[in-house]
Amino acid sequence: MPKKYSKKRNPPPDPEFDEIPYIPPRPEEQLLIQHLASLQAERILCTSHGRGQLAGFLASQNPESQVQCHYLDSHYASLSKEYWQEADHRPEVLCSPDLPEQEYDVVCIPVQRQGNAELTREMLQQAYLRLAEKGTMYCAVNTPKDRWLHEQMQALHKKVTRKVKKTGVIYSATKTGPLNKLKNFTSHFTAKVNERELDFETRPGVFSHRRLDAGAWALIRSMQIKKGMQVLDLGCGCGAVGIAAICSAPNVSVTAIDSYSRAVQCTQHNVEKNLDAAEQKLFTIVQTHSGEFQHNGQFDLVLANPPYFANFKIAQLFIETALHALKPSGKFYLVTKMPHWYEEHLPEFFARIQIDPQGDYSIVKAHN
Repeated sequence: MPKKYSKKRNPPPDPEFDEIPYIPPRPEEQLLIQHLASLQAERILCTSHGRGQLAGFLASQNPESQVQCHYLDSHYASLSKEYWQEADHRPEVLCSPDLPEQEYDVVCIPVQRQGNAELTREMLQQAYLRLAEKGTMYCAVNTPKDRWLHEQMQALHKKVTRKVKKTGVIYSATKTGPLNKLKNFTSHFTAKVNERELDFETRPGVFSHRRLDAGAWALIRSMQIKKGMQVLDLGCGCGAVGIAAICSAPNVSVTAIDSYSRAVQCTQHNVEKNLDAAEQKLFTIVQTHSGEFQHNGQFDLVLANPPYFANFKIAQLFIETALHALKPSGKFYLVTKMPHWYEEHLPEFFARIQIDPQGDYSIVKAHN
């Protein structure tokens, strides 16, 4: 994106920026940008909740260095790549289930106070493991009253420097040796579907971690799977719904898609763990954030458990994807706690809408 990076809240009055929209960093990332204004290092790794503004800034400050920005979700990675594509010194944008397996002189982790605590703990542990000896970890959180992140940093480092600012706190620490104990954040749970005992593995950040979500259970109970069906699982999470579908009738084929790299990883693992060789051949996993993948409108059933955030943007994407992926006679099932939005908007796409309450949830069924 920008050929130069400005720490100001507004873009600089320079003709080369006239067509470049300025997107301010998140508060926790802005703290690190200001704090690391003079940082010089050869191997730098950052994470981001935004467009990778910290990584972009550090790349411009260290033009001969390796500067990488890591994401877990391909949607945000794509936005970051687009944002920096015209920069003279752009960061390398990566998307994978874990931080890259290499050594870094500096690792920077911006933390949101309302974020996923377990995922943050795992990423902090990974960041420490990726540091070279005497390498430095920098973290910032968007609340000046923070104590939690301080405790997490102290659990990893012998000495932690803490700087309180108006908008948050900045922490820094140097790696002085190996960790005394590594925590395993992977979790397992079981579920019984059609007399088959299934064992699922999940990781922090994956929907749903440590247990099968009640909405997913409602969707599994409602779906009517018949022999030879072709099923699409939108936002597959750990793969439970798609695996349950393939276990429900003979010769069912399933395509599971998700934008989250850890969801794709867990689904692949759970498919290999729970399905036999013949069933595995009928199960396809695709990582995509746009809903675009190869299909010929061949699906008999599309299943979805949309998240309750992003102002229904993801739900809208799921609806449009389902519409194009279904056969003319195909059906779209989704589970929600807010059926009224779908009752209002689905008639724009489907001729027939049915809403079946199931406890705290509703199964919305749509077809033409």
